[in-house]
Amino acid sequence: MPLNEHDRRALFAWNAHVTGRVPLVLQTTRDSRTATLQIFAEELTALSPQITLHTAFEDRDELPGFFIGDGWIWHAAPSGAELRPFLETLALFHETSASPQRLWEHEPTAALRRRRPDLWQRLVDRRNRRELLVFTAVQCPHCAHLLFELAPLPFVAPSLTVRVMDASLCQEKAQAAGIRSVPTILLGADFRWTGRVDVIHVLEVLYRDQNTELSAAAAIRLLKEGKAHELSHLMLSSATSWADFPSILTHAEWSVRLGALVVLEELADKDPAKAQAYLPMLWKNMADLPAAVQGDVVYATGIVGDSTWTEQVLRWTEKQAEDSELREVGEETLKTLALAKTT
Repeated sequence: MPLNEHDRRALFAWNAHVTGRVPLVLQTTRDSRTATLQIFAEELTALSPQITLHTAFEDRDELPGFFIGDGWIWHAAPSGAELRPFLETLALFHETSASPQRLWEHEPTAALRRRRPDLWQRLVDRRNRRELLVFTAVQCPHCAHLLFELAPLPFVAPSLTVRVMDASLCQEKAQAAGIRSVPTILLGADFRWTGRVDVIHVLEVLYRDQNTELSAAAAIRLLKEGKAHELSHLMLSSATSWADFPSILTHAEWSVRLGALVVLEELADKDPAKAQAYLPMLWKNMADLPAAVQGDVVYATGIVGDSTWTEQVLRWTEKQAEDSELREVGEETLKTLALAKTT
């Protein structure tokens, strides 16, 4: 797609603030979309002569792409909402080449250092290569916001690669990945985030230590993306219980509680002791919870508890004389506990 007048103005503004040669690599292939990227590259370098284009041909049928440093790959001919983040990435790469430490003060890098210094340190220190795949579209303002948030990170994190795919240009890739809206971030086959997302939630999963729990916000985001199984896998791999999980099980939104109950069921199946460890925390603040949430806690007790919880559930059930649904939940849980073995 040819650059329109708005895109050209963005380029001219970028030219005024970036001095010196800025290298950009275009990897061409046998794929027919190579021509689209070549046309864009010709127009880009004509309007911004400080961009030095290096073209490399790969005799394969893979997607062509622009490479910016070691950490950014764009399978796109950026225009519209995609263009300014693309130019920002080029400028940051140019700035990093001259003075790497300056990028540490760049927003949102500086914000990450302030909010989560522990996560920042893992991001800087890790050396095992990790890749995020981001599907975007030209007319997507949320895509631009996300790409700006990600822009500096591959330049300060030696292990991080961000691969951008324009969902319209790479339709078969988007269909194969089940992309229904943009932006969508994919981390391998297991994790995805759709729409507006706090990048810190993504980085928590990406750079998680085995004994480090996700924040409640990051875990809730996974549940809202339908990733209960993946969350349970992360929790099972932790050596300790997650302190924030009870607050997720008692979340105000029913859909979040439902996802958390699915996680709890999987924990109970694979690590009963770890699952049961959450019950004291859930019951501690039982009286302060809304009635419907209390019912879910009792149901959860039936999932992971044993007969030692019978008296607790019985006392709660006896107080539900005026609520037939809650009383039924309590009675069913008592039947379940009667069949459970004491751990």
